[in-house]
Amino acid sequence: MTTPLELARLRLAEGDLPRALAGLVDALRNTPADPDLWRQLGLIYLAIPQAHDALACFQRCLNIRPDDGPALAGAAAACEALAEPATVVALYRRALTHAPRRRDLRPGLAAALLQAGDIEAASQEADRATGHDPDDATAWRVRGDIAMAMKQPAAAAAAFRRAAALAPDDSAGHYALGLAAAGADQIDEAIAAFTRTLDLDPTHGAALAQICHLKRRVCDWHDLDRLGARLRQAVHAGREGITPFAFLAETGDPAEQLACARLWAGQVERDGNRLGLRPLRPPVRRESAPIRIGFVSSGFGNHPTALLIAELIERLRLTDLITYGFATTPDDGGALRTRLQRAFKEFETVDRLGLNALAKRIRQADLDIVFDLRGYGDGAVSPIYAQRVAPIQVNWLAYPGSQGAAFMDYLLADRYVIPDDQRQHYAERLLRLPQCFQPSDSTRRIPEPPPRSECGLPEHGPVLACFNNSYKITPEVFDAWARIARAVPDACFWMLRAGPDAMIPALRREAAARDIAPERLIFMEKLAHPEYLARYRHADLFLDTWPYNAHTTASDALWAGCPVLTLPGRAFAARVAGSLLATLGLHPLIASDIDDYVARAIAIVRFPEQRLAIRDALETARRDSPLFDLRRYANDFVDAVSWMATRQRRGQAPIDHDFF
Repeated sequence: MTTPLELARLRLAEGDLPRALAGLVDALRNTPADPDLWRQLGLIYLAIPQAHDALACFQRCLNIRPDDGPALAGAAAACEALAEPATVVALYRRALTHAPRRRDLRPGLAAALLQAGDIEAASQEADRATGHDPDDATAWRVRGDIAMAMKQPAAAAAAFRRAAALAPDDSAGHYALGLAAAGADQIDEAIAAFTRTLDLDPTHGAALAQICHLKRRVCDWHDLDRLGARLRQAVHAGREGITPFAFLAETGDPAEQLACARLWAGQVERDGNRLGLRPLRPPVRRESAPIRIGFVSSGFGNHPTALLIAELIERLRLTDLITYGFATTPDDGGALRTRLQRAFKEFETVDRLGLNALAKRIRQADLDIVFDLRGYGDGAVSPIYAQRVAPIQVNWLAYPGSQGAAFMDYLLADRYVIPDDQRQHYAERLLRLPQCFQPSDSTRRIPEPPPRSECGLPEHGPVLACFNNSYKITPEVFDAWARIARAVPDACFWMLRAGPDAMIPALRREAAARDIAPERLIFMEKLAHPEYLARYRHADLFLDTWPYNAHTTASDALWAGCPVLTLPGRAFAARVAGSLLATLGLHPLIASDIDDYVARAIAIVRFPEQRLAIRDALETARRDSPLFDLRRYANDFVDAVSWMATRQRRGQAPIDHDFF
């Protein structure tokens, strides 16, 4: 006679999960003291997944049979899904005492220790796991995860490579290898790993997005049109896992960008729910009470975000606002980090906190408003916002687009980056500042540059610069530059080595294919910021990219006195340089289409009087326009903060508002 447990397993083998579940529930009504039935029911709930129900079943099993190793492992997996890392660690340790030879327990313990933030103990357990069973792919996967957490991508890639060899049909393993290899700048291996992931799982949108982004980073444009179209189709099909930040370089359509962000926000909300935090209780304060605002960023160091906000935070310290800075990356020992630590009224380095602990710590600051200064870029901590760390949460500065999320209340912008006819493509309520949304640092001094020869530049001839990241340079942009190069044969193109080494031979090959001498492309190494700013003195014109503009880089160029020529599009990321120029009143540097972009560049570069007139106009605008007037910007920012806080304290919902 077939037992209820055997029958349930038979139905599971047939894929009939509902009948297996119903059969076990019926059987437990008659034999509620059978630990095997409770364990099997827990495994089914774990697979659904219903982690709370699974944990309850495993606990019933353990109440009857305390040394049931599989139930202990199952309970640990359920707690892991419920984001209870300390409980997971305890359960795995208990399971190991009862079943020390089970292969899955020690890797599970290592993963739990990693989740709990004990990286050293996690590494020791992972070493034991791979030493005990060097053919266990799961153990190598965990070892790779730990190396990634320790910021050791090359070591992680070696571990994931071993895991992929042991489990060649595991798409998740190849994807992990791709991420680690990319982090170690092993671009060819990364693309191969992501390609293998797609071979195993053609619906893997994240792998497809990574391939597109890496090919853009190395300026390998072969087959990119087809891959990009496939990626956009995946977004239209509702496929998850496509990073919105990388997608900004794929399309200038703000509707597509919003669709991608909404898919990502759905994942973020699920990740946030696993943190298991209680609902936030907004503080009750008088309208006149000081406003407490927090800024959370991975860029509080030698980073564009710090460059943009340093002077603003210093000026806010002179107001009644109480400012908190939360740095999610370690102290890099640089001058900008020190400057920000002094500028914020309260500053904390929280890089060692897991998401749950980070969310609790920010809540303890009792903020009125929190500004997310990372968005969906590298170092994002988005799940904490899905669980609310402040009554008002604002998307600002680092992510140039909508986060597509109900948990983000406002997007701080201006009327140029988001004109009225594009309003529908932004999920947040819009606060549009009277001038450009992007602050800057007007305290910077521009040193004299070294001679042209020391910069690798020819002694004579116009210098066309673009110091944008390599992934922003598209074939369409490069085609336009080639047209300019042919019209101004004595001009050189000065670029930043802002990508993997492979970008340089790739761009030189593309130049040769367009009948442009490859040696006309000159590449500058990354420099300390003052030295980098000084180099702009040698540039006659900065050529912007699209659909992803220069942002901080455009601000740098303009502050250093180098004109920027841009071609704005419809999306936020394609309009930032235009906003900077419009605020300066330099509309002649804003092109209407590609032909106009090429014609304006040629006219400026070919004729010295044009170059001189543009530079003079920029110098006047730098002095007289509001773009670099940080006293005025700080006042506008305080107005926006006060308006948001007042509405919240009155119990009023967020709405769009223009401060002009």
